[in-house]
Amino acid sequence: MAKDIKNLLAKKLAENNQRHATAQQAQETDTERQHLNISLASITTNPYQPRTVFSDHEIALLAASIAEIGLLQPISVRQVDNHYQLIAGERRLRATQLLGHDRIDAIVINADDADMAILGLAENLQRQDLSDYEIGKALRKIETVFPSKTKLAEALGLNREDMYRYYAFEVLPENILKRLDDNPLLLSRSSAADIKRVLQVQDNEKVISLLNKAWELLEQGKLLQGKIADYIIRHLTPPITEKPNIAKLMRGKKAMGTIEKNNKGLIIKLKNNTFTAAQETKLKSFLENLLAE
Repeated sequence: MAKDIKNLLAKKLAENNQRHATAQQAQETDTERQHLNISLASITTNPYQPRTVFSDHEIALLAASIAEIGLLQPISVRQVDNHYQLIAGERRLRATQLLGHDRIDAIVINADDADMAILGLAENLQRQDLSDYEIGKALRKIETVFPSKTKLAEALGLNREDMYRYYAFEVLPENILKRLDDNPLLLSRSSAADIKRVLQVQDNEKVISLLNKAWELLEQGKLLQGKIADYIIRHLTPPITEKPNIAKLMRGKKAMGTIEKNNKGLIIKLKNNTFTAAQETKLKSFLENLLAE
């Protein structure tokens, strides 16, 4: 069973890498399943639950659907001592609790910790609003039941580079992480990885201050998440001024002045007594005619 589940998750994570493209979920069977109607009071939550935010509105809609047509898909649990531990179906469980019911249909599965973690993540990846931030937190939890990150990456069908993009959120300041807990869809793993690179190169108070300002603009809809790293770099580095292009104005072998072009304009400088009054008048007339053209 574990192998089939891990193959399913690999497929789902690949879909998430392509903006959670929809695909038909592979099915797996388990001859040791039991279909029971169990007490809600006997169920504890899945310690590997990846979802950090549940929409009250969606739970209410699901509860209304269950009240009208019943629970179409049982939740999945495993038995631990004298109680049950939820594997998949927390939204269904919450909706049933909202209705005031005290029992729920459940499939009891023999699952170890690795199966438990992967099943919970795979079930949530069916929904497109599961964020990269939540997946990153889930991967960190799942990591504890695998001997190494390499084995974890192999089990999930991910290359290590992409897996570490999910871990990039961990370098963000605590106040940013708290705001992501409230709105995990604000930042993708790619944007988090870009910010991580900036923090690793220049981790100082000014960078953190700029990150906080950029985050406020992000929440206000005035800055795209993919532009946060650029915003920090742009405001951190002094603007580069164009190197002036200076040419000498010669009279024979003697320098009489310069003509300079820089980012501010064209500047002509002449030494005193270079021209007579008549020549200065002629030069001014020439420049005015040139500008008129």
